[in-house]
Amino acid sequence: MFVLRGSAVDLRQGWTRRDILRVGLGTALGSAGSSLISGNRANAKDAGHFGQARSCILIYLFGGPSHIDIWDMKPAAPAEIRGEFKPQPTNVPGIQITEHLPLLARHADKYALIRSLSHGDSAHGSAGHTMLTGRAPRLKGEVPPNADDFPHYGSVLTQLRPTPHAVAPFVSFPWAVYTSTNVVPGQNGGFLGRATDPFRLELPADQTPVFAPPLSTLPENVTGNRWRQRRTLRDALDYHDLLSANSTAGDMGQLYQRAYRLIESPRASEVFRLGREPEAVRQRYGMNVFGQSLLLARRLVEAGVPMITVYWPDRKEPDAYLNNGVRDNVGVPAWDTHGNKVGKTPNFPSLREKLLPVLDLASSALLEDLQARGLLERTLVVWTGEFGRSPRINTDAGRDHYGNVFSAMLAGGGIRGGQVYGSSDKHGAFPADNAVSPAAFAATLYNCLGVKPDATIPDRLGRPVYVCEGQPVNALL
Repeated sequence: MFVLRGSAVDLRQGWTRRDILRVGLGTALGSAGSSLISGNRANAKDAGHFGQARSCILIYLFGGPSHIDIWDMKPAAPAEIRGEFKPQPTNVPGIQITEHLPLLARHADKYALIRSLSHGDSAHGSAGHTMLTGRAPRLKGEVPPNADDFPHYGSVLTQLRPTPHAVAPFVSFPWAVYTSTNVVPGQNGGFLGRATDPFRLELPADQTPVFAPPLSTLPENVTGNRWRQRRTLRDALDYHDLLSANSTAGDMGQLYQRAYRLIESPRASEVFRLGREPEAVRQRYGMNVFGQSLLLARRLVEAGVPMITVYWPDRKEPDAYLNNGVRDNVGVPAWDTHGNKVGKTPNFPSLREKLLPVLDLASSALLEDLQARGLLERTLVVWTGEFGRSPRINTDAGRDHYGNVFSAMLAGGGIRGGQVYGSSDKHGAFPADNAVSPAAFAATLYNCLGVKPDATIPDRLGRPVYVCEGQPVNALL
């Protein structure tokens, strides 16, 4: 089952890994708050597919998937670069991907590949912030979150596209990603405040892929009468405006309203009950954490949630905690395929046996399911990580962090499928043409979701800030 944890965290002091694991009612629930800057809502008639997506599923392959072994293969390169895998044709002539994604190869007409993303950052933390927000943080490296971080795409949507009748405006699961150093920044509301944080779901320690509806029942020591008394007191404080002078209390007020809806709405509770799905559907996605996470994402789309972020599950096996002979307190991310000495993640066996089969099964099921239900055209689906992997295989049977060029995959929601945009050089080391910056990537996502690049949001001092610094990649639309 999924659980909510925690207590409030003072962002002025930064976030720690413990803080993120303690996230609970006050910090996990997002807000459907309205924009503080007038005129930000974009006009959908301005462009052909502008604002076509009503929801976005952002699939974040934490650790950095190897572009050169998955989406941008180099069969003519030397063996120490091209690696062990062979390319396979897809259902679109001229487009090839790895042989280990046979199901996704049948759906290339639905998705577009970007092979020229680039930001030059090789740190999980700062690169993660960049790819989750479209903005580089002020400092590079394994930096912690802080109150001045740029907000996640979902937090921006929460601010600019209020959805008062949705289960939540922004949901993320099955964990909050972190390294042995820090929580990865960019996962929350940043300078927009805690009211735009995601409604965060986390797995229990055994990682059982069974979802329970959060807040569907009251704690044993809280009777219905006690609950009503608490709410009456809270409403009285709101009525007399006793909490409005404090911005943190104001954010909490919005979080309380979200919690009330979750507790009191049978519809909200039903969304999280994967047991309502036919067994064949659940099996098609895969009876594992990632597969069931994508199935839940589809159900949240049906419930009208604008932004759903699915982070690749963390690792719990003992070998995941070994880092060059030292036991770490956090497992090495699954896609962080450095080799045997770092989390026992040899690149090619890890991809072939553990990662790509799970990704292939669940992602192809999601595309088929969304299309069959008439949801794909209004749902943007994004697959990305924080960076790619080094072209040259290292001496430990792995590939290392690499931000000079990497790939992403987009489908639905106004994206023109059946194409490849941009290319890398012959070794997959640098963009060769049509380089795509994180700013342009963000602008493309926002365009699909009905937010113009010149839309603004308020920083902590109330000053307007553009949601992104780039322009959409029109060829993808």
